[in-house]
Amino acid sequence: MRNDAQSRIPPDRPPDSAALSAIGRDALIRLLEVDAASEYDARHLYDHLTPRMATFSDRTRAFLAAWRADEERHYRGLRALLSWVAGEPEAEIDGRMADRAPAFDGIAEFIADEVALLATFAYDERVTVQAYAVDYPIYDRLGPGPGDWVRRTNRDEARHYRNALSLLKGLSDGDRARACEIVDGVLAHDLARGDYRATFLLDHGEADPYFTDERLRKCAAIVQRHLSTD
Repeated sequence: MRNDAQSRIPPDRPPDSAALSAIGRDALIRLLEVDAASEYDARHLYDHLTPRMATFSDRTRAFLAAWRADEERHYRGLRALLSWVAGEPEAEIDGRMADRAPAFDGIAEFIADEVALLATFAYDERVTVQAYAVDYPIYDRLGPGPGDWVRRTNRDEARHYRNALSLLKGLSDGDRARACEIVDGVLAHDLARGDYRATFLLDHGEADPYFTDERLRKCAAIVQRHLSTD
C-alpha cells in the first residue's frame, strides 16, 4: 500500500493573476476549502472507528492505517495550495478545520461493521476518483506542480478503491452479496442529498458538476460489477 501523493508546497511565488482570473479566485478558494475540509475529516472518521478497530481483520486495519496517512498528506497539500491562493496562513486554516464537529448518526448503518464500512469506502473512493479528475484542468492552470500533485493524489484515491475492493472480494459469497446491497443503500442516501456532517464519507451533497445522479449511479454500478466478478 505505497503512498503516491506528496504534500508538495506550491512554488515560492504569488499565483499567476491571469490564471486566477480565468478560473475565478473566489470559486477556486471555495473548491480548495471544501476539498481540504473533506480530507481533514479523515481524522474524525478514523477516531470514530478506533474503538472498534480490534474487531476488524488485520488487513482492514492495515488498509485504514495507510488510508489515514494518505488523507493527512492530501489535507496538507490542499492546505498549502489554499494558503497560497488565498494568502491565508496555514495555521489559520488548521484552526478553522479544528472547529469542525462530526456527527455520524446519519451514516451509522453504512459503517456499522467491517463489510458495511468497506462497501461504503469502495463506493466513496470511486466517486472521489471521478471528482478529482474533473478538476485536472483547474490545477493545471496553477502550474505544473499543482497539476502533478492532484494526479498523484488521485492515484492514491484510486488505490484506496482497489484496496477496499480487494478486501471485499476476499469475503464469502454471502458477504459480497450483502456488500452489493449496502452499495444500493449508500447510493440512495447520496441521491437524497442529505447533509454532510464532517464524516469524510459521503460528502456528495452538491450535484453539479461533480456528483450528478448519473455519475453516482455509474460509480455504484462499477463497484457492484467488480464485486460480482472474480
